[in-house]
Amino acid sequence: MEHLLQFAGRLHPLVVHIPIGVLMLTVSLHFLAFTNRYARFRELLPMLWLISCGSAVFASLVGYALSLEGDYAPEAVATHMWLGIGLSAGAGLIYLLLNRNTGTRLQVAGVGAVAFLLFATGHYGGNLTHGEDYLTQPLHAFLGQAPAVTTAAPPPQNLQEAVVFEHLVKPVLEQKCYNCHGATKQKGKLRLDAEKFITKGGKHGEILLAGQAEKSDLYARLVLPEEDDKRMPPKGKPQLTEQEIKLIYWWIARAGGDFKKTVAEAEADETTKQLLTDLHASRLAGAAGMVAAADSEFAGLNAPKASPADVKQLQQMGMAVTFLTPEQNALGVNLVNVPDFSDSQAAALLKLRDQLLWLDLSGTQITDKALEQLAQLKHLTRLSLDNTAVTDEGIAHLAKLPSLRYLNLYNTSVTDKSLPVLEALEHLRAVHLWQTRVTPQGVAALQKARGQQLEVNFGSESANTTSL
Repeated sequence: MEHLLQFAGRLHPLVVHIPIGVLMLTVSLHFLAFTNRYARFRELLPMLWLISCGSAVFASLVGYALSLEGDYAPEAVATHMWLGIGLSAGAGLIYLLLNRNTGTRLQVAGVGAVAFLLFATGHYGGNLTHGEDYLTQPLHAFLGQAPAVTTAAPPPQNLQEAVVFEHLVKPVLEQKCYNCHGATKQKGKLRLDAEKFITKGGKHGEILLAGQAEKSDLYARLVLPEEDDKRMPPKGKPQLTEQEIKLIYWWIARAGGDFKKTVAEAEADETTKQLLTDLHASRLAGAAGMVAAADSEFAGLNAPKASPADVKQLQQMGMAVTFLTPEQNALGVNLVNVPDFSDSQAAALLKLRDQLLWLDLSGTQITDKALEQLAQLKHLTRLSLDNTAVTDEGIAHLAKLPSLRYLNLYNTSVTDKSLPVLEALEHLRAVHLWQTRVTPQGVAALQKARGQQLEVNFGSESANTTSL
């Protein structure tokens, strides 16, 4: 019986679309049928409302069976469930009103109530499946409003003081895992939104074994093939980046999965230090840094509102577009989901040359040819070119970006020939040169020339802690 109920419950995502479609058709025909042109449809209405009621009842029953698996928060399920029951009852009531030839006004009121319940039930069902901000997040972005505040604490300016879990790991879980393992939904009876839930694990047992990343499901499932049913996040969901996966591994294997340990207290080799530095910079540039940078990076920007059509074009290409100001005259573009982005597509970014301030091209297929075009983005303040094929020839074009403040060249082929260009960028405050062909002597010369104004990260902790 348990397995039969489980099978019935998992039919819900399939059958729930039947009453939605039938009800939308029935509601529309009900109003049309009271016009002379479509009066012939009146004879169909009782049958359509009966089908609507029956399909809604069936969807409610299998939905209840699905709720018994315990993968969803009871409060959220209850709201969705009672709305669904109300929708079923409303469809049945209208069927009875039609059979008794009750007055038109009462029918219209009932149909209006059913239409409202249909959208409300669907909305709360969507929240259960995709998260509470699934519908509102793109609207907030369109209006230029800031995204929902993260529950992770803002990172401190000094990386060494950052708590590994709270400031680095938790934001990753929040962005990539909470939709299925948060307060509203708990697939596999697993929650990841608090320490006590992570240490408790899910229905398959513990997911975190201190010092044993390969045996900890919190990490092991991240590196399974996408086709594997146990892969997390599953295929089709936003995936963790290579950096984020390495962070989870290091936190478990080297930092012991400790929830209180700071970066200074954790063991880290030079490669990991660079990883932590990059992620820390990203956090500063995101949740906390976006506001903190407003006075210096956005002040005085005299640009029109970004064209919705141009923004939509970038989004259709897979780019993540963020409005950095309420006026929508400053944009950030991240291509983490477009690894095949190449030189031939770079021209698409130029349509927003007046608004584009932050650009992340990490891990894309661009070369020096793309930088020749991107040099036209005069307002760029942050540019990430790490893990790309750019060379000194491309870096020469950055001399045309007078506002550049942050530059990431990690794991590129740049050499000391690029250092005069970096030195001449008056507003440059931080540059990452780890795993490049730049020499220690070149870095020393650059640091000497710019002094405390420029933080040069060359794979070890810099004495200069100037923030972005």
